[in-house]
Amino acid sequence: MQTALDFERIFAHLPGLIAVLAPDARFTILAASDAYLAGTRRTRESLVGRGIFEAFQAAGAPQLATMETLRTSLASVLSTRGPDRMPIQRYDLPLPTGGTDEHYWSVENTPVLSESGEIAWILHRTEDVTEHAKAARAHQDAKALRATEILESIPEGFFALDHDWRFTYVNRGAELILGQSRGELEGTVLWESFPGLNGSIFEPVYRQAMEQRVPQQITNFYPDHQRWYEVHVYPVSLGVAIYFRNINDRMESESERERMSVEAARQKLVYETALSNTPDLVFVFDLEHRFMYANQALLRMWGKNREESLGRTCLELGYPPWQAEMHDREIDQVVATRQPIRGEVPFTGTDGRRVYDYIFAPVFGPLGDVVAVAGTARDTTERQQIEQAMRLQAEQLREADQAKDEFLATLSHELRNPLAPLRNSVAIMRMTGGDDDKLSPVREMMERQVNHLVRLVDDLLEVSRISRGTFTLRRERVDLKTIVRNAVESSQPLMQAARHVLTVSLPEESLWVDGDPVRLAQILTNLLDNAAKYTDDGGRIALELRRGEGPEALVTIADNGSGIAPEALPRMFNMFSRGDRTSGRGQGGLGIGLALARRLSEMHEGKLEARSEGVGKGSEFTLRLPLIQTEAAAASSVQANPSAVQRRRILVVDDNRDAGDSLAMILDAMGSEVRIARDGPEAIAAFRAYEPSLVFLDIGMPRMDGYEVARTLRSLFPKHDATIVALTGWGQDKDRALARDAGFDFHLVKPAEIDALKALLESLDRKTKEPLSAPTAAGIR
Repeated sequence: MQTALDFERIFAHLPGLIAVLAPDARFTILAASDAYLAGTRRTRESLVGRGIFEAFQAAGAPQLATMETLRTSLASVLSTRGPDRMPIQRYDLPLPTGGTDEHYWSVENTPVLSESGEIAWILHRTEDVTEHAKAARAHQDAKALRATEILESIPEGFFALDHDWRFTYVNRGAELILGQSRGELEGTVLWESFPGLNGSIFEPVYRQAMEQRVPQQITNFYPDHQRWYEVHVYPVSLGVAIYFRNINDRMESESERERMSVEAARQKLVYETALSNTPDLVFVFDLEHRFMYANQALLRMWGKNREESLGRTCLELGYPPWQAEMHDREIDQVVATRQPIRGEVPFTGTDGRRVYDYIFAPVFGPLGDVVAVAGTARDTTERQQIEQAMRLQAEQLREADQAKDEFLATLSHELRNPLAPLRNSVAIMRMTGGDDDKLSPVREMMERQVNHLVRLVDDLLEVSRISRGTFTLRRERVDLKTIVRNAVESSQPLMQAARHVLTVSLPEESLWVDGDPVRLAQILTNLLDNAAKYTDDGGRIALELRRGEGPEALVTIADNGSGIAPEALPRMFNMFSRGDRTSGRGQGGLGIGLALARRLSEMHEGKLEARSEGVGKGSEFTLRLPLIQTEAAAASSVQANPSAVQRRRILVVDDNRDAGDSLAMILDAMGSEVRIARDGPEAIAAFRAYEPSLVFLDIGMPRMDGYEVARTLRSLFPKHDATIVALTGWGQDKDRALARDAGFDFHLVKPAEIDALKALLESLDRKTKEPLSAPTAAGIR
């Protein structure tokens, strides 16, 4: 018989860093390989018999984050019965002399199943990938540094503007050309720093690139600087990037060449046209495709002197045959059309392989005939590297934005699952409670707060609307006194935690407004939370609601906290701005609370203002809202029990026991006969035996998800016209499309409102199935 000692000996000598965990609540370490002990700098006595989180308990953000990720991975192994590989994690090891040694790990957790299919052990495999992780990080840092070095090394100007036309970056070349330092420009608005651009020929070029997201370029004279500029404007994710150079010398040279073409002979004209002191390559072809002139930059690139070069064709100078033939065709085209031609080509010279942007232009004689073809070429290798770096950055930002959207969708789904049984439970309490129920106030408070949470979870999927202010308000006539009470109730935990004294002053009269009660409460809650954060513990906060001088209501929230510096006041309501505060209490949050509060105020035709005497002198925020003239309609009483609907057989399929059971209780109270299945195979078997007329089917289930179950039901029982309703935490448009394709008739997002369920059952009683893509009606989503 195998003993515990034999078990430990077997695993002690396994190669690699391996530990054996029990599938219990502590994930107890049953055995560990010698390599695991050496790699983690632990002893067998300190590990075996202890829970893994207890054994590796350590302070510090990397350790805590790694333990949380490990907890999620082990939970996934238990729920899926499959292996789970964690992303590379940082977990520092202690040094004998004190302190820690930075380490990175690759971890895979694999279940070992018993003969009955249960998890007997979990193999915890670990690999030290510290050197690889550090090398990858160093490589990324080097790439970012290289991109900046390139921008700083080029002689041409480069600067970036955000969507508000503010300078976000200015390179050294732009400082020299514009005669202003980056400190003077960064953070300022383009049109204010260079007012001459307003109404100029440059303005529409900039605006088209920003608004139409199409690259633009222009070469023109800028009167304010008395110069010619060549400007390239490229749209990027954060605004536009501008690459430009001063071509005043070149333009003046061209003007001089035109004057000399009338005054001088042909030979002098040809050579004067090509003269240039720029680092660009300058050359002239005769009509036989031979070089008549090559400047020093071109000779250096060839590695030849003037005598070895002039009078020869491209092919004779060592150009690749394909390139020589291409330039021959281009020279003939310029002569025939009397128009310049432009291109881009790689060339390997003394500086290695470089990429050049070139132009061939006709040279006219005194009689107007083409006597030669002149050209210039510019090394654009660095510019292309910059463009590639910008494209890479744009792709990384796109991937990060996609990851954010996926995270928010997953988070919303995970939050909806526990909210569903909560809302169902509140509904059951309301359905079973009488008019004299003493718990009615508690139930109403729970219902209000759950609904508030549901609305906030809905907004997680619409974060982009927050920055654009595109909320859809659910307006009704509401008394602001009720809004104030709800906001105060929501902020009480934060107030009590900081031991603040909150005083609330309400008028005797009701002040009615036309607005969304949840959003109005959100405005006041954000303002109260802001006051609590920026007020030292034990501070004083006062909220006053009163009628204003005109047909408006005023809500004022004042505190004796850290105050606001005068220069920070104009930025207080900017998105992601947390202001210039000195209190250590105000360092949390995303910086969207005040911005969202102002935008919601404006959507209610209101106005939100801030005032402060300065740092350390407290703050005051005033919300102004228009009053409505008519009296509010009497609140409709909520029926203690829903009206009866046709009794039907219903199958509820949900792996979340609380959600499934609570929904079944509600449907049973509505007069239906309900059965419950916990997974896909059980649902198919129950459908066959029970033959329900209506199925509420969860999507995210193990073994078989809801889509597969719906397709199976439609395939196995084609003559059964049961209505299948998706009841899920996934609520995006793509989720609805997947449900429709799988054979669902309706799509409800968790937690479903009791009115939505009732409306659905009543619509089925009338035998009117609405298509899945139809607009939301009666709470059906």
